[in-house]
Amino acid sequence: MALRKGTRRACDPCSVRKVRCDGDQPCSRCQAASWDCTYLKTHGKSGPKGPRRTTEAAIRRLQQRSRSDLESRARSESDTSLEDRSPSTIDFPLLDSLPPTSEPPLDEFGWPDVINSTFNGVCMEPQRISTSHISEYLEVYQNRGYAIWPVVDSDELLARLLTHPGDIEAYGLATAICAATISQFRIDAEPGSPVEGHFRISSGLFETEAKRAREESDHMEHLTITSLLSTFFLHVYSANIGRMTASTVLLGEAITKAHIIGLHKLSYYQNMNPEQKQHNLRIYWLLFITERAHSIQHDVPTMLKRAPDLPLLDNLNDGTITPAFIQLCRLFNILDVTITADPSAARNALALAQQQLNDDEPTRSLQNELQRADISMTQQWMRIFLWQHALGVTNLRSANEHDEFSFSFPATVAQSTLSFLSCLPQASLEAHGPGMESKLFDIANSLADVMICVPSLNQEAGFGIGPRDLIHSLSSLLSSFRGGNPAVINILQQKLTTLGLAVSSPQKLLDLSSSEDERERDEWSEHTPRSITWSDGALYSPTTTPLSATFPVSI
Repeated sequence: MALRKGTRRACDPCSVRKVRCDGDQPCSRCQAASWDCTYLKTHGKSGPKGPRRTTEAAIRRLQQRSRSDLESRARSESDTSLEDRSPSTIDFPLLDSLPPTSEPPLDEFGWPDVINSTFNGVCMEPQRISTSHISEYLEVYQNRGYAIWPVVDSDELLARLLTHPGDIEAYGLATAICAATISQFRIDAEPGSPVEGHFRISSGLFETEAKRAREESDHMEHLTITSLLSTFFLHVYSANIGRMTASTVLLGEAITKAHIIGLHKLSYYQNMNPEQKQHNLRIYWLLFITERAHSIQHDVPTMLKRAPDLPLLDNLNDGTITPAFIQLCRLFNILDVTITADPSAARNALALAQQQLNDDEPTRSLQNELQRADISMTQQWMRIFLWQHALGVTNLRSANEHDEFSFSFPATVAQSTLSFLSCLPQASLEAHGPGMESKLFDIANSLADVMICVPSLNQEAGFGIGPRDLIHSLSSLLSSFRGGNPAVINILQQKLTTLGLAVSSPQKLLDLSSSEDERERDEWSEHTPRSITWSDGALYSPTTTPLSATFPVSI
């Protein structure tokens, strides 16, 4: 078996620069740069600081049972099985296989979308991916994805897989999480990814296994929280690879399951201990913010209703939830309350919402750059969306008497957006995938429409920074996104041409700081978008065709 390259821990300079470290002392990069190579930084993990008591108890039960029936299980276990059914299971490289009987289909990154065997023999029944392989990707989820989707404790899920090898629901959830994690963080494509060597398995393979597990468990009839979460993570995967119809259907399925289970009802949470209650509330709110963003960006009606009488989402200070997630839920609650307000009170509701969204103090206090980037961008995007919503429910004016109801408001939002983005590395934006790109586009597109429809606003700034400078800076930023959506650039390019900015343009005003070693990384695949994320990815709601915010003819 080939040894894995790289190290599980990077030195301090490589960690700051976000590059691959060979783990030597000193490492090759520090030697080349003549830097002091240290390993002083402590590496914690998000999520529950485990393992929990239930995990330890599960592992002890597994070990006791394994000692008594190891021989009988070994005899009954197929030699070709990839499933970890005992501590004696040997893991083989999944990609070192014999030639298949037929040409296997390839996923978007060129990995075989089949489970390969390293043994000679006839075609056997479909085999499971081993738990040891799954655990590698669940570790990535716990470290990088839990803050995005804080609904699964990977320690408990692994213990469930180990103690109950026949639990097909747990297997389906684990493989769905792996598919979403790989596609979200592009582990298939990025060199120096956390999972390398023979542990590298395609997201398409995990998706195939997750779907097979769903069918075996009869998930449409036997509804559980586990089956709901499996559906949700398959929605994430579908959105990440650009299958928007499938992602919409899967999100609707997850919400329907939530309704049948009763997550929207106060009675469902009665007689639950605080941990169970908060876990189920996190699932409800994750579905809520995901569907609201998906609905806005893809023009589909919502299904999950806001339930104001539900218990509050609390931070128990046990690592199960981040302040960023609570902040995001608050923002989307503001948005939902505003757009569903009575028409007679719409103007006051919009003014109040704009005031609340303009408060960025809670966001600036976030330590994590990815969380800060996403929450800040979500606030600015919501300001633009509510301004667009105001076009249909109230009157706008050219003067700045009430800024949120003026035609100059998109320029105000654009300037605020560029201001906070200038303090963030570009990697913190690109980590959120096409969702961040879509939000930036909505802001730039609204500004461009105002400039076209109200030309008198274009020269307001004189020799200062005006709308023409802002639209060009936003366009330049969007064009610099690796693996960006060409439709976004094409739409803005047409509007820049209309404004006379397409050929002769001012120098890009915004120069986002970024890691010097980003140039060493390969270009991202242009045909595989990722989902929009919040926190270490925040909220996600992917899109392949950005919405073009247009103004009524009356303007």
